[in-house]
Amino acid sequence: MHGVSSTCPHPRVLPNLVAVCLAAVYNYYEYRRNWDQNSYRSSTEGEDNRLLCFIDMMETMSEFDDWRPSLSSLLQPIPFPDDALSEDIFTGNARRALVHFATDARCDVHQSVLGIREGKEGWFHLYCPGGIACDDDGELFALMLKMLMQCCCRRKTFIMNSVKMVSPCMLLALRENEAAMEFLCAVLEFEVIDDNDVKMQIITTLQSTSVGKRKYAITCEKQIALKELQQKGGPKKLTLPPKSTDADLSKLLSSGSFGNMECLSLAFTQVTSECAKELIKLPSLRYLNLWSTQFGDQGLQLLSEHLPKLEVLNLCETPVTDKGLQCLSTMKTLWKLNLNSTNLSPLTFEILKESLPKLAQVDVRYTDVVW
Repeated sequence: MHGVSSTCPHPRVLPNLVAVCLAAVYNYYEYRRNWDQNSYRSSTEGEDNRLLCFIDMMETMSEFDDWRPSLSSLLQPIPFPDDALSEDIFTGNARRALVHFATDARCDVHQSVLGIREGKEGWFHLYCPGGIACDDDGELFALMLKMLMQCCCRRKTFIMNSVKMVSPCMLLALRENEAAMEFLCAVLEFEVIDDNDVKMQIITTLQSTSVGKRKYAITCEKQIALKELQQKGGPKKLTLPPKSTDADLSKLLSSGSFGNMECLSLAFTQVTSECAKELIKLPSLRYLNLWSTQFGDQGLQLLSEHLPKLEVLNLCETPVTDKGLQCLSTMKTLWKLNLNSTNLSPLTFEILKESLPKLAQVDVRYTDVVW
């Protein structure tokens, strides 16, 4: 396919092969859309193997140094159907070629994982933790991030254009990924974020590990303002990245002072009732968002006993039942409660209405309650 020499003597081979692979991928998903679900299960095993064959071809092409710049450029616009980008069979196997791009020292190659123009998402965004293609806990994303942080060109521009990556990078930094720590330090150094609460979240995340502390200390030597900010106390607001776990929350909260914490969002994370042991250490907490987590009855009982100042609680799409929800009747300061898509019964709802004098807003959609 390539030839025996280190440089392919046939310049048209690569673009022709890429065109064939792209056509095959589009054909596969067009074929899929034309079959009903039952027919699909029994009729596409051979088609799946064909798809994998063409993905393997792209990986093989990416192994050749002389082809990699052109190949990465051709694939930078992500010229694949949306169906492919949301399925493991494609994204999981396409990852192998992207690893070759992400680890190539040439700027024009590893920069190709970014969007083709400003404001356009690239492979880097698709594979970030919580991204549509991420099924490896951010392993490929971390690899891309490491090379982009080491890149000799456009480093500051990359940092300034990647503010949306702060949240997934905080998650990786909690899990001791050094590239993510360096990214967060650069965000502080270049002052690309104005929100002091977000800055405090970043600082706290960095201080949760020994390596992070060291990197943050180096950054502080450059930025006296960061020291002054830290001396004002912990953040009042904190949002954990999606897919964060009980262990991630515990590690973060044990790394600094959070006596001033008033607002905490754990929405769409993987926390459970186990994290309640950490939440009750936040005496000033007024707002708690647990939307779409696995937080249950046991955790609610603990919160009701130790968080007297809680005013707003979001339990939408959590596995709580009447047993745990009835514990909320002792939380007299609650004025806003979201119980959308929970196992709330009409009887428990009446108990809560009678017991919570300040309750002004309540969401009981998709429950057995008619209100």
